[in-house]
Amino acid sequence: MGRALFDGFLSEGSGGIHVGGGFTPWSELVRGLDADVRPGNAYLVDPTSPVEALTAFFTVAKVPDTVLLWAAPKVFTGETRQLGPALHAVPWEGAVDRPLWGIMTSGSSGAPKLPIGHADTLEAVALHYDAAVFRPIFDGATLATCLPLQFSAAFFMAVLPALFFRRDLVVFPAHDWRPVVEAARRGYVVCQAVPAVTAAGSLSIGEQADMSRAAVIMGAGYVTQQRVDTIRSRFRDVTLANIYGTAETGAISLDRDPGAHRHVGKPLPGKPVWLTDTDAGGIGRVATTGPDCMRYRWTPGTPPEPVGDIVTGTDYGHFDPNGNLYLDGRVDGGEKLHGVTIYPRRIERHLLDLPGVVDVRVLVRHTPDGPDHLVARVIGDTTPAQVREHCTTLPTVERPTRIECLTESDPTAYTAHGKL
Repeated sequence: MGRALFDGFLSEGSGGIHVGGGFTPWSELVRGLDADVRPGNAYLVDPTSPVEALTAFFTVAKVPDTVLLWAAPKVFTGETRQLGPALHAVPWEGAVDRPLWGIMTSGSSGAPKLPIGHADTLEAVALHYDAAVFRPIFDGATLATCLPLQFSAAFFMAVLPALFFRRDLVVFPAHDWRPVVEAARRGYVVCQAVPAVTAAGSLSIGEQADMSRAAVIMGAGYVTQQRVDTIRSRFRDVTLANIYGTAETGAISLDRDPGAHRHVGKPLPGKPVWLTDTDAGGIGRVATTGPDCMRYRWTPGTPPEPVGDIVTGTDYGHFDPNGNLYLDGRVDGGEKLHGVTIYPRRIERHLLDLPGVVDVRVLVRHTPDGPDHLVARVIGDTTPAQVREHCTTLPTVERPTRIECLTESDPTAYTAHGKL
């Protein structure tokens, strides 16, 4: 990508990555690989092995006018040619007159997404998250994540700030939070996770741990008070916050008091957020701009498609009078049901008010030869009959017709990365 500071800025000072019980300093990783990386070409870095991935990242980053795709090879549909550990050359249609960076995975569905941004703004991304998110909590903290590094959120909010500020980065498995507890004993730490994984991780600690020097930034639509209480029962005095954003837009809003309400907080300082095409109820598509937003939409085998400076996310939402953002439904989630526009997120908020419910997902399920159904997957201590009774106050079209109730301990409730 051609950032000179990767050679100089990181060659001095401390900091590095802790993973699998080992430690590798940034100064060692920045040396890169002895690989044939040339200007004007595109390269894929496989982030599934963190140390090898970051070594390959620096190999590409030090070469000007390159395209760096941060993704597991299995999600790339085109031909690849391996140049070294975690490093692959990939075909790219179109000129590269400015270094580009892209993420190719979806945190929610696992299906490839191809937002491409300007790689020479990555420093601004790191500076923004440090100033708007981390520094108001703990200035200069170690960063940690249990999310797969191929997710844009993990790269933007854990890897990049650790690199640019020469901080320690702790990468740990979602089922074992002992590395975070140990980091909190050594000093301040900010950890990135999701609510279900954080709740399960807190239970992996044999006894209550002092987490007064730890903060957990959870990425989710909503967090219930019951889940917050579960986490705090094991992680004593931990600081919790809930962040919202997408791979296309970067982080949008932050709620510093999760569990007490059903919104996702106010826009991050320095992050413009507004709604487009609002309806009579004030609900519209969430739009934003900034250095962490995509600038191109790309499909392998075709030239990148410019999207402009304004980026719309994958959710509909509305603001309350205090400036808090509420989510009302996914743009790609099938909000038309029997010819009527509905907002699944609004139904989810209603279900979260049912005692015993800690998480819920509502969506429209289309069938090729039959009627569409409104489906609810409910996590917690409740029954389908209780869910139906709770929904009798909703309009008929907003009442789920198929309901599945699971406990948090059910292994089928979440993916390995905490997605419902």
